[in-house]
Amino acid sequence: MKVILVHRANALSADEDPARHLSAQGVKESERLGRFLKAQGISPARILHSDKQWTLETGERVAEAMGATGKTATAAYEINTDDAVDPFIAEINASNGDIIMTGHSDYIVRAASKLLTGDESNQAIEVKPGNGTAFCLEGSGDNWVLAWGWRQEQLPG
Repeated sequence: MKVILVHRANALSADEDPARHLSAQGVKESERLGRFLKAQGISPARILHSDKQWTLETGERVAEAMGATGKTATAAYEINTDDAVDPFIAEINASNGDIIMTGHSDYIVRAASKLLTGDESNQAIEVKPGNGTAFCLEGSGDNWVLAWGWRQEQLPG
């Protein structure tokens, strides 16, 4: 099984847009990442996101570029910066297919750390410089490895 953890794409500032839609750059980041994931043969069962506009749009743009529209969903549990990762881990363990999570940097770092080391406080990845960064973890149960990580500047245009 694969879990793709995606730091949400670039969004407009709250001053520019109180709803925080993706910026033109964020749209490009999301679409570029979706094309890359499709080229890697990723076929998600679900593409989860938080209830924030910029993670929702990131997930939808990635899905559209992958030809996976209709697979996006707001997670049934909170996945913001300080929220517990255990519900996400439980969903991964119950899943019958690959999952993409488009979320917030602190949450995906803690989720990756929990999967890779068993301890969410033992930082195993770093999401810097940030927006549109993606990591692919492969495994199941307590046996996970980091397969690859990409930053936007590494992805083809």
